[in-house]
Amino acid sequence: MSQQVSYRGQAVALQRKEFLLLHELLAQPGRVLTRDKLQQALYGWGDEAESNTLEVHIHHLRRKLYPELIRTVRGVGYLVDKA
Repeated sequence: MSQQVSYRGQAVALQRKEFLLLHELLAQPGRVLTRDKLQQALYGWGDEAESNTLEVHIHHLRRKLYPELIRTVRGVGYLVDKA
């Protein structure tokens, strides 16, 4: 399943997990979301995720949109700055 967002007027196709991750980050701009919180949003309680799956999704979003969109807060999690 593919979800779409647009960036600078261009449609950007995202995988379902990428879309969910982006939605979670954009819903709380300026707030650092922990890895655990983001993984729960993506995978719920019953699903298992590989140890680097979240980082892979973050990498894909940065590449598909723009690198500065999602900031890493070392040892804590990720955030999208307020506009």
